[in-house]
Amino acid sequence: MRWCAIAFVVLSIGCASSTTERSVQRVRASAAKPVVVGVVWWPADSANRANALTSDVEACLTSRIDEVMPEAIVVPQRDIRDALYPLLEPATQPTSETAFGALLARDDVRARLAQRGMRYLVAFTGDTVEQAATGFILCAGGLGAGACLGFMWRGEDTALDAALWSLGDDLHVERERAHAKGALIMPALGLPIPIPARTRVDACRDLGTRIARAIRQAEIAVPAD
Repeated sequence: MRWCAIAFVVLSIGCASSTTERSVQRVRASAAKPVVVGVVWWPADSANRANALTSDVEACLTSRIDEVMPEAIVVPQRDIRDALYPLLEPATQPTSETAFGALLARDDVRARLAQRGMRYLVAFTGDTVEQAATGFILCAGGLGAGACLGFMWRGEDTALDAALWSLGDDLHVERERAHAKGALIMPALGLPIPIPARTRVDACRDLGTRIARAIRQAEIAVPAD
């Protein structure tokens, strides 16, 4: 019993210290000057299958940037597209990174983004490639009838890229990349049980971390007012 009590005290102290540290970080972050960051999927292609994944990736990036950099205010791409309409529509958007930079350098574009207090813009893209399924599952009486046996898996590969644009007087860009590989597996002993690969989640969380850290470094390099 004495050892259990000591262990409980140690664990309690560890948990309290961890909670206190996170609280201190939140207080410091809340005191920091807010940094407005926009995210937009570019190039936009309505015919691309990745278009269906955009909302998931955008939500994941936004959540991760907020976790790593609580002082960040993330502007969703819908607001950015509305602010710059019709300059980022599939038919009118820049076709190269050089053209994208030229667009952001335009006085009217800077004025539209400045109205929203935006200091950084993240242009992200990527896709998830699914390989052919391997293995087999045999079912008697149809799938879900409780008489399936076997094992199947399918490789999955997600690659995401982002260009981080600083919207200050000296417009510049940094590039961040994230890559995740995994496999969806489906064992079947009675009923098939799919276990997702989660490569898109892993890749976008990694990319969000990289973006937040790059912004933090950029903020440190900016002279104080």
